[in-house]
Amino acid sequence: MGGFRRKVFVIAIAGEPFVTLCAMSADSGQQSEDGALLEQCQQGDPEALAELRGKHQQALENILVARGASTAEAEEVLAEIWAKCVSGGEGPSLLEKFNGHCRLLSWLARVVTNRWLDRKRQDKFRGEPPITPDVGSRTEFFYRVPAAPQDEPDGAIVALLRDCLQAAFALCAPEALVLLRLVYMHEVSQREVMRMLGWSESKVSRTLSRTMDEIRSETLRQLKEREPWLTLTWQDFQDLCETEQQSFL
Repeated sequence: MGGFRRKVFVIAIAGEPFVTLCAMSADSGQQSEDGALLEQCQQGDPEALAELRGKHQQALENILVARGASTAEAEEVLAEIWAKCVSGGEGPSLLEKFNGHCRLLSWLARVVTNRWLDRKRQDKFRGEPPITPDVGSRTEFFYRVPAAPQDEPDGAIVALLRDCLQAAFALCAPEALVLLRLVYMHEVSQREVMRMLGWSESKVSRTLSRTMDEIRSETLRQLKEREPWLTLTWQDFQDLCETEQQSFL
């Protein structure tokens, strides 16, 4: 999982009482990607937006389908999101919320994934609402319907990633969490840890590797359990984390 995995683990075990889910900062090449085109879009240039849409439409559709959406659902969500990117409408362009801290494609992928997830959650509660006897014509259904989706791109998906990763860490053995802290947070070498604990270096390495594999597997299991229609690989998880820096208890 490379350096990015390490970054997620470092931050996730570091904060007390806060834990932060954070990606590594994008390099200068990523920050400049689509820069001029994006600026034109933010200034209300329709031709620039059409070019941006043509450049990323197919990739975003493929990402959504890979994550569990049907082709029709992907097309509907993308049409809605691109419409929100138009400047000069009722509100600011969605693209104005992009802060440049990650690749634009990664950010857009999170936005459309979040919107699709909102749609699936709404669909789950659609149907004829049951009447609650003690409130007459009022219904329980009204109180169970999720709030209307927000334009902010950091809604359901960020909370979901955060909660699943936190749940995975909660299942780790205490000694394994200590090792993760020492090696990845405090940058103590595995050889130094070996001497402190009286372990072999191979045992330290195996424990770290096994723990990180367990965190990865449990995080993905939590994701599937909580949102059965959402299909994410660990790379997807990393890509989504790349776009967000979020503190939580």
